[in-house]
Amino acid sequence: MKTIDYCAEKNASLLDILQEMAPDSSKNTLRTWLQSGRVTVDGQLSDRANREIQAGQKVQIGTKVTFIRGSLRILHDDDHIVVLEKPEGLLSVATDFETKATVHAMLKRQFHNRRVYPVHRLDRETSGVMLFAYTEQARDHLKSQFEQHTIHKAYYAIVEREMPLGNGKWESYLEEDDFYFVKTTNDSVKGKLAITHYQVLKAERNRSLLLLNPQSGRKNQLRVHCSEAGHPIVGDKKYKAATNPIKRVCLHAQKITFAHPASGKKMTFSAPVPQIFSKILDCKDLSI
Repeated sequence: MKTIDYCAEKNASLLDILQEMAPDSSKNTLRTWLQSGRVTVDGQLSDRANREIQAGQKVQIGTKVTFIRGSLRILHDDDHIVVLEKPEGLLSVATDFETKATVHAMLKRQFHNRRVYPVHRLDRETSGVMLFAYTEQARDHLKSQFEQHTIHKAYYAIVEREMPLGNGKWESYLEEDDFYFVKTTNDSVKGKLAITHYQVLKAERNRSLLLLNPQSGRKNQLRVHCSEAGHPIVGDKKYKAATNPIKRVCLHAQKITFAHPASGKKMTFSAPVPQIFSKILDCKDLSI
């Protein structure tokens, strides 16, 4: 099945729209497409059949989602790049302690006739969207975009204690010590400048839901900034979290936007926030 695009002409539920787009498919099939991440609304993944679609919104049914070794969900794959969703608990690239159980290694094993180049990383404890390049030219182009801050990333985090609703910015120089612990330093020579923009979306039950937009990409940046602001990310024991109700760090890379390294076309990919996050704040929907 090829990608199908549709512009809603009137308000209707997402399931009704999908039935118009694919009249030969059953409701059960359509719901399966929703749950497997094949449906987007205005470029964002949506998995709720009863979601109200407004006239003018664009709905797309993508091609069948593929998985690598049952855990890596491929969102996009072409001659230049691959975009995927990393699960929590998996390293992005090799370390001194682990070389095989990484996203990078799994991609190289899957696409054995291709080179695979990392262009950024997610912490082992973080889930969400990742981007790799297949050529040196694509890698260099994407790294240049990161350096120029033209690649935009959005993360969801649930942090401890309630914060006032609104926007803010954290800015500091970060350095890593001999024990792999990252912290703020007053030494601008040893430290690297880290800037995080945040928005407090919800605050209740002694926790807050944040939308985080890192302007820089330093190691552990979001986790350190939240912790040093007095609001460690739930489940992040390394950075002083006192609670861990779902046995993982509540940080998810929800969206990435960049220019394709070959065509220059603006591209946006997203991964739904883990549904278990919503239980912590009693939210029915955590989509941005």
